[in-house]
Amino acid sequence: MSGSGETAVEAPEEALVARMVSTGPFALADGPAILVGSDNGVQARNMAGADLARRLGDLPDIGSLIAEARRAGRGISAVIESRDTDGASTSATSFSAMPVGEDGAVLLIGRDVSVDRNLRSALVDSRQRYRDLVEISADLVWETDAQGRFVFVSPHGGIGWAAADLIGRRADGFLIAPPGVTVDSPFQTREARQEMEITFRRADGSEARLETAAAPLYAPDGSWAGARGVCRDVTDDRQRDMELARVGARQRLTAHIMRAIRDETDPDRMLSIAAEAVFRGGNADGCSVYRILPGAGMRLAAAVGIPVPGAIVEEMRERITASREPVVEAYDIGAALAHQLSHHHEINGAVMLWRVGDTADWSDDDARLIADLSDQLGIALHQAAAHQHLERLSTTDAMTGLLNRRAFDDAITRRLAAGDPTPGTLTYVDLDNFKKVNDTKGHQVGDQALIHLSDILNRQARPGDLIARLGGDEFALWMEGVGAPDAPARAEWILETGKELLQYSGTPDHPVGLSIGMAIYLPGSGESRQHLIERADAVMYEIKHGGKGWYRIAPDADAKAANEPHG
Repeated sequence: MSGSGETAVEAPEEALVARMVSTGPFALADGPAILVGSDNGVQARNMAGADLARRLGDLPDIGSLIAEARRAGRGISAVIESRDTDGASTSATSFSAMPVGEDGAVLLIGRDVSVDRNLRSALVDSRQRYRDLVEISADLVWETDAQGRFVFVSPHGGIGWAAADLIGRRADGFLIAPPGVTVDSPFQTREARQEMEITFRRADGSEARLETAAAPLYAPDGSWAGARGVCRDVTDDRQRDMELARVGARQRLTAHIMRAIRDETDPDRMLSIAAEAVFRGGNADGCSVYRILPGAGMRLAAAVGIPVPGAIVEEMRERITASREPVVEAYDIGAALAHQLSHHHEINGAVMLWRVGDTADWSDDDARLIADLSDQLGIALHQAAAHQHLERLSTTDAMTGLLNRRAFDDAITRRLAAGDPTPGTLTYVDLDNFKKVNDTKGHQVGDQALIHLSDILNRQARPGDLIARLGGDEFALWMEGVGAPDAPARAEWILETGKELLQYSGTPDHPVGLSIGMAIYLPGSGESRQHLIERADAVMYEIKHGGKGWYRIAPDADAKAANEPHG
């Protein structure tokens, strides 16, 4: 892109600059950019430089600027004004001329500064104009002296103050800062400042957030004489920003909890993730999620951090269930914030946040946060309960609530695979003459007998034991830590307590009793679950066909002969 009289560009430096002007960074600039050759011909120009390129020979001021740059061997800048026939300035352009290479080429760049110069002239020439602008401005315009006192403020005042209330008072006296914090004051600034935020005391004593632009003032002798600036009240803007930030945080927490509800299949893990999210979002020392069960009070479902003391939970329980609003209570040892949880308008739980310390408290923002999250937590609690209900249905016997065969077999397999260093005893328990109960007294009485037996087996259970109904009148136990010395006593207790079942007997000559087959698992034997089951099942078969009402312990996995029956 070149104008009339263009010359060829041969030097590498000139070629590079020519490309920058015609197709590179300067091509779309607002101001003119022209590469002038040593013969003052235009070698390249940008779009904005078309008119200047045509008139370059008729502009002596620009020609002088180019010549001066060649002579000096460095960049030269000057503001050149265009004037009308009456001599009045119509525009002003700042030109910079920079030598390129060693052949006399010069890069000429222009920028329109008409508006800047006019505005500067207006402000410098007339203090009254400045005051006029101040009077129509909604912002607080001010000026301080060397003692930091207001000597000028907007006639209408600002931030709740009348102008007369501010004039003559130290400006820094209106600044608000936390105890022990030194505020960087715009009213005594020694350098130009932009977008500086301060907290200013209103006339009613409340706080205002002000965005300030300020510049220092200097006396003719160079000493600092005060400052001048503009304050804009951004209190509402900052509150809106904070509210948007809070909404964003709540949305992220809500999304996090909803993802856990959607993706996490383990109900305990799901509730833990939800409690962790609320714990962190609420900046708490502890968070507890409770289930509310009819007639059973509040049961802990998940907890993170320092737990809420049980006495406080019990004390607040009625208030939580009675109120649909957040409940806050302060104690000597801390402060609690709680909210009821619900699903489809039915209360199903509660969430409690805890902060430790005698000065701990909760703000309205904290209460809004927990209220906003309560719906999602209620859903999470319902979803967890649904998961657990389905799990119970798939792993337990519907009548007795004991494990079913599949769940029992899986649990035994895990126990054996874990390589427990203690022994265990697999025990089969079978009701004698149970068919006669159903035939003579009906299945309802038979069901009562099965439920009663499940209660007997539960009563003898120890920590770590497993109890299952395998089907019909067949039950199984895993007695954790029970070996050959202890197995007989456990069997005899079951047989003795089993006499409670005589009340369900179909006829006197067919009394309800129990037959028990036991197989002891020895740690380190490497015996499989299937082989252990076969040993217990074999001695059970012997008892059922050898008189019933006895218990038998199977020989060890490596023994040849069976134990003698006991009964």
